[in-house]
Amino acid sequence: MSKQAIPFLLGMTLLLTLQPSRGIAMNDDIAAQVNAAFTAARQDNYELISQLAEQGAQVIPYLKPYLRDDNEMLRLQALALLTASTDPAAIPLLALALRDPSQDLRARAALALYERHDPLQLAERSGVGEALQASIDQGNDAAAALLLIGYFPGESSLKTLQMLNERAGNAQTELASWAPVVPVRLAAAVSLSRLGDQSGRLALLQTSAEGSLADREFLLSVLREIDAPDVLHALAAGTLGDVSEIGGGVPSGVQPQRRLCDLAVDSFVKRLNLKIKFSIGDHRRFTPAEIDAVRQAMASSLPR
Repeated sequence: MSKQAIPFLLGMTLLLTLQPSRGIAMNDDIAAQVNAAFTAARQDNYELISQLAEQGAQVIPYLKPYLRDDNEMLRLQALALLTASTDPAAIPLLALALRDPSQDLRARAALALYERHDPLQLAERSGVGEALQASIDQGNDAAAALLLIGYFPGESSLKTLQMLNERAGNAQTELASWAPVVPVRLAAAVSLSRLGDQSGRLALLQTSAEGSLADREFLLSVLREIDAPDVLHALAAGTLGDVSEIGGGVPSGVQPQRRLCDLAVDSFVKRLNLKIKFSIGDHRRFTPAEIDAVRQAMASSLPR
């Protein structure tokens, strides 16, 4: 070996030796930041918590203890960091938060799972299904929780939803604060239908034809979770011709308001990947010809 090669090899050996310790030091630094931020939060100082969001997914492994803290505000802060992330590492911690003593936190965790993570990937994690069942049994009737459990087939999911229906009465729920308020039983029916329950399927068919404006708007907003062709056709028949104005889609106070048929066009084109010759958009009002084109596209692409 040449004399010139010896310093080079020594340098490389030193570099490789130092790299793991740098990683450990970095992890220790992030852990210290998380601990310092939550210590400050106990004193009602949340500035450091807000700075943790800049660290992204790096902080996720250190949030678990604070999801179990006796202080509900600290649990809320930990959950807020998780709900901002799409990293899969957040999923088991969000599942843990589904069992929180606070219904508000349980609902927030369910919504984060629903909005931030692919439900088909969630379905591969049995722990998420078990947490959803326990959460609903515990009283979590948030629409996001009820919709997600439909991705976990089995008798236990069916039983959880059936027991919920028995105690739900006239209780109402919502997917998010800006979404329509609907009966708990309607959100449950979406998952019951997905799980093959005939009563759930019939409830969706009836709502598609005769439901209130809010109920049908809700079904359009959760079209991803509806997989029965007969329900999709019934909902299309009940919404594509309805020119009733709805609250969402345009800024508050702006006229003209969107109509249920406009939301239906957007929802069905996206859900079924329909081939159409016009552009869709959340602020558009569609012409009768464009609406009819969606009807025709559905008839040719979706078997009854």
